[in-house]
Amino acid sequence: MRTIFLAVFAIVAFSIHGHAQFFPKSSLDMGGDDFKATWYSAQLHALEDPSLFALSKQGEAESYRFLWLRTFHHPISVRVDRQGDGSWTLTTKVANGPGGYSPGKLTTNTSRKLTTQEALSFLSKVQNVEFWNAPNPINDQTGTDGSQWIIEGVKTGHYHVMDRWMPKDGPTRDLGLFLAFDLARLSIPKNEIY
Repeated sequence: MRTIFLAVFAIVAFSIHGHAQFFPKSSLDMGGDDFKATWYSAQLHALEDPSLFALSKQGEAESYRFLWLRTFHHPISVRVDRQGDGSWTLTTKVANGPGGYSPGKLTTNTSRKLTTQEALSFLSKVQNVEFWNAPNPINDQTGTDGSQWIIEGVKTGHYHVMDRWMPKDGPTRDLGLFLAFDLARLSIPKNEIY
C-alpha cells in the first residue's frame, strides 16, 4: 500500500513541479527501475532544492548534499556549495511531512558561510571515506520502514551518488552524520537517528 501511495504521490508531484532530472538513469535502482529516483526527486522538489546532476553539467561547480529520508520523520537536506570566491556555504532545509510519504511543505531554509576550518574538515572527510570511489547502486535494503541516506557530489563536471538504507557505518553514515550534526548542527533525538 505504501509503495502505491508513494508512486502516485511522486507522479502528482512531477506533474505539478515539472520534469527536472535529479539523478542519472539507473544510478539508484538496479535493473533500471526508477522508483527511488522518482521518490527522492519529489522530496527534493518539496524541499525546493536544486538538481546536483544538472549542476554537474556546468563544469566547475562543486557541491555536496545529504538527503535524509526517514519514514516517519521530516525530510532533511543539508547541502554544501563552493562559491566563486572559493568560500563554502551550508544550506539546511526541512519539510514538515514524513520522508517516507508526502514530504509536505518547506518549513526550514537556512544558510550560512562555513569557516575555512569547517570546509577543510568536510573536504578531508570526503577524501578519507573515498566518496568518489564508493559503489552505487547497491541493494542493501532489508526492510520496509527505516531511512534512506543519499549523499550526492558534483566536482568539475563529475557527478556521484551514494544511496544506503539505514547505514550502521561506512562512508554514507560518516558523511551524513558530519553534514547533519557537525556542520548543520541539527538537534535530533538519538532515537530519531536511523
